[in-house]
Amino acid sequence: MNIKIYGEGISRVGVRQITPQIYLISHCVGKAAADFNGGFAADFARINPNFDPSANDIIYNSYLFVDERTLLIDTLGPAQHGTILEALHDILDGRSLDYLWISHTELPHAANTASLRRAHPNLQVLTVGGHDHYEIHGFEDARLLDYGDTIELGKHELEIIKPMFVDHALTQWIYERKTGFMCPVDWALNAHNEHQCFRFMHEMEETGYSPERFMHDISVTNCVVFPWLRWADPDQIVAAIDAFYAKYDIRIFAPSHAQVIVRDIPEYLAALREAMRRVVTAKYDLVY
Repeated sequence: MNIKIYGEGISRVGVRQITPQIYLISHCVGKAAADFNGGFAADFARINPNFDPSANDIIYNSYLFVDERTLLIDTLGPAQHGTILEALHDILDGRSLDYLWISHTELPHAANTASLRRAHPNLQVLTVGGHDHYEIHGFEDARLLDYGDTIELGKHELEIIKPMFVDHALTQWIYERKTGFMCPVDWALNAHNEHQCFRFMHEMEETGYSPERFMHDISVTNCVVFPWLRWADPDQIVAAIDAFYAKYDIRIFAPSHAQVIVRDIPEYLAALREAMRRVVTAKYDLVY
């Protein structure tokens, strides 16, 4: 792995390239994650023994496109305030950040908007339409986007797409057709242990991970992330996922809270599909 790390513990951020023009900017705690995150993995492993009881770390991901114009997807959380600014300063190397796209107004996604605007005074904030109180998030003059809207960066064109699974009522996903980059925001959350930080999904296999393990992770974590799925129809969910996979040529699967998938994508997407079927039919012991 060629990765540069900024800070440590709750502020720690790692940067690595996905393509020459797409950067992953990722936070995870590493050592002592159980202390910061409450040691949730033991409870998850109680529900599903296939879950790693040491996997107490949750990723926060942002993604930076560096093209004729630059665009950042989400901002990480408040504790990464200084490290994301430092990382962006180094990657941009004197360039300005042109666009900031916010998937939804939640702290791991939008908390550093104001500081990014101070660092880049000409920054244009892009976000989902529908709110009437965006000024409290620092979005007072944001460009509000709808499904199908596109953002031209040069070689890359990002499209706003309708999410299948929403964390908030006002959530958008984003897709880049040239590279097959798909950011499904909070869908596909998995956890990891301290030895798996900043790895791509196929690199997790060096530590014993696999598509099957991914399936088990998602079947547990998504009961918590999307508890409304207890009322969903499993056949409808699977059909919707199949239609989604058929519509979008996904070659880079880049969630907000899971490792980036750049290899063996059919195997991992199939595991994700099966995991969501299991989520719908699961017992919801963790969210009562």
